[in-house]
Amino acid sequence: MVKVKRRIALLDRDGTVIIERGFLADPKGVKLVPGSAGAIKRLKKAGWAVSIVTNQSGVGRGLYTLAQMRATNARTLEVLRRAGARADSLEYCPHHPEAEIRRYRRKCSCRKPGPGMARRAARKAGATLKGCVAVGDRLVDVLLGQGLGGKGVLVLTGYGRKHRALARKQGVKPDAVVRNLASAADWILLQQ
Repeated sequence: MVKVKRRIALLDRDGTVIIERGFLADPKGVKLVPGSAGAIKRLKKAGWAVSIVTNQSGVGRGLYTLAQMRATNARTLEVLRRAGARADSLEYCPHHPEAEIRRYRRKCSCRKPGPGMARRAARKAGATLKGCVAVGDRLVDVLLGQGLGGKGVLVLTGYGRKHRALARKQGVKPDAVVRNLASAADWILLQQ
């Protein structure tokens, strides 16, 4: 008997799971978007793998160190755990094509909407990217999901309102535009 892999929800960190604070360098600034922990719990209970995938060009831009970013990621996972939610992984990309720090200056496949972080997340979670859903407050999140052959959901928290207008201007059509991650989880679970 062939075991069917579970599907994966790929969640943006800043502005989706945690409150957007610009280039967040201090783990003390990590605060959950209301309802995000509950959304993750519901998705996990329904059998979804859930991973956080985050572009962190602030490292490459010299705005914070890799150690500071890792501490902020660890704090994000800790705050979620304390709220009773657990992500399967938290993947990050420190690169940017115009990064100030040379070793991070590149066009890579891990930077969203590239598939690199999603592939790593799916591998770690034992999940399939077939039928995946990417959720975030920026067009790169929508394009990530759609580029993988799945769905892309835009949340209106963080930079979501600005990116909804940008989507219209650029002709990008999210599969759904919802208020927050809790509403995204509702939408995802209705699609099953």
